[in-house]
Amino acid sequence: MSARAGSASNTRSQPMANNHYEATGVLVLDRVTPVIRALFGGFQLDADYPGNGDAYIALVASNPPSWDDLREELVELAKPLGYTSSAQAIPAVGDVLQVLARHFGAEGNMALMSLIGREQFDDAADLHALFLLATCFDDGHHLREIRFEGCWRCDKPRLFEFGGEGQYLSREFDAHSASGHALQLGHLVREALSSGDFDQGATVIAREASRLLAGIHNAAHRRQLQRRVVWHLIEGLCADGEQ
Repeated sequence: MSARAGSASNTRSQPMANNHYEATGVLVLDRVTPVIRALFGGFQLDADYPGNGDAYIALVASNPPSWDDLREELVELAKPLGYTSSAQAIPAVGDVLQVLARHFGAEGNMALMSLIGREQFDDAADLHALFLLATCFDDGHHLREIRFEGCWRCDKPRLFEFGGEGQYLSREFDAHSASGHALQLGHLVREALSSGDFDQGATVIAREASRLLAGIHNAAHRRQLQRRVVWHLIEGLCADGEQ
């Protein structure tokens, strides 16, 4: 029997397992408005919890939000602004967003126009896109941040079928970290250290720093922070007695 056949046989003998991804987080904003309700209602939005400027959101495995779910809410937002659609045709999400962009004076936002120009909105509604829409369509909510933590889980204790991740979104900075990334990073640094390849180890760590810096949206701020990080590292060497 070939190795491939043996592998297939082992796979068939394993019991079926169900995998799920679920997440919770908060919107950090001044208040929940019609725009926020339209965009994040599918994320189990709770305007009153936990409070103090934070509004609860969640992604539930049994009912993940999609653009189809958002379509009706967006149409209701656009109707008072003059949007009309044929009774026989399904409203195009891009057309509805264009009406909202015109109303909120966001037609010059290149990222928004790129999103609207997509051919189809038939996939899941991701937080990056919704944050962009919310910040462009600000009806007084003043959304500043999204903090979101999720996890993968399996109903069987299978190897590497569990994990977690965190997402942070804001106008100034985005960050994302997954538990699997920590495993990969640790392996690469350990291999470099154990082989004495310090150049490779430095490359791995520098790449990680560059990944974090890439989350800074303003290029001038990114360069300034990068220079200051370098100086902090040099100061650390000097404090350790290295010249």
